[in-house]
Amino acid sequence: MKVERVIKVYLTREGIDIPEERLSSIVLELKSWLKPSLEGSGIMKTQEGDFTLIHSHYGEPYHSLSAGAIRECLEKFFNPSGLLEKVQSLKRINILDIGFGLGYNVAVAIKKLKEINPLIEIEIISLEKEVPAQIPPMPKEFRSIHKNILEKLPSFEEDGVSFKLYLGDARESIKKIKDFEAHAVFHDGFSPYRNPELWSLDFLKEIKRLMHKEGVWVSYTSSLPVRKALKELGFSLSTTKSVGRKRGGTKAYFGGVDELSYEEERKLLTSPYAIPFLDPYLNREPLEILVDYRVRVELLKMAQGGLEPPTPRFSAGCSTN
Repeated sequence: MKVERVIKVYLTREGIDIPEERLSSIVLELKSWLKPSLEGSGIMKTQEGDFTLIHSHYGEPYHSLSAGAIRECLEKFFNPSGLLEKVQSLKRINILDIGFGLGYNVAVAIKKLKEINPLIEIEIISLEKEVPAQIPPMPKEFRSIHKNILEKLPSFEEDGVSFKLYLGDARESIKKIKDFEAHAVFHDGFSPYRNPELWSLDFLKEIKRLMHKEGVWVSYTSSLPVRKALKELGFSLSTTKSVGRKRGGTKAYFGGVDELSYEEERKLLTSPYAIPFLDPYLNREPLEILVDYRVRVELLKMAQGGLEPPTPRFSAGCSTN
């Protein structure tokens, strides 16, 4: 009964009184968010024929089982990041990789950038809680680069590529990074409702600090709390291509205008779920972040005088909303 206990402690501390029937609704939704989309762990073959891994704690695959690992790397992260357009005009490209995972995004980025411009200098900083002991090999096109990265963890410098992996709580690691201006951010943590500490307003603020003025943030998620946080931080947003899921991801950038559908804009403006996750000192337990968020959602619902159906989530591994 951990969820109920954390809610009780939170409500007592904050002095909040919520009717019992609404409290039951909060508990049910929190438990649905925390329920694994897949049971078990280990290597799984995707429908595209490549391989990914199931994370036993989060109950999610590292990549979409329907879209495939490599297709996801390319179409959800590398292509919408704008790096293809920058690689010919810049001498150096900086990438901030939130969620190193199996190292696929890093390998794909290095391979594709070097194919276009062999002289380009690349600096990549990755954050990851822990690297899995068992990582499936990538397809032949990327295998040698991927193998080299894994063999030289946590850092290396060679052939114009500088790479460094920070292990541990990303919220602590990101504070250590100074004097870095990312041209692209690959934000690839597990789904926001299971891994909320990597999607809070406060963590995204740290990412913004490390971005180049023309940098682009990309992720698979179109989650309302994440998009709202990005808007509050001054980003413009657009929806990226849907890959292996019903909804597209998100691209965030400085300047310009939003490129969202009418329905996406309406939800950001009116849904009680369109409020950020909060982690003001970057040290809250994940469940506490979710409880705080869901209680604030309920208070907004009460203020609006009604209940709005929960924002749907689509279980597709890291493609989860």
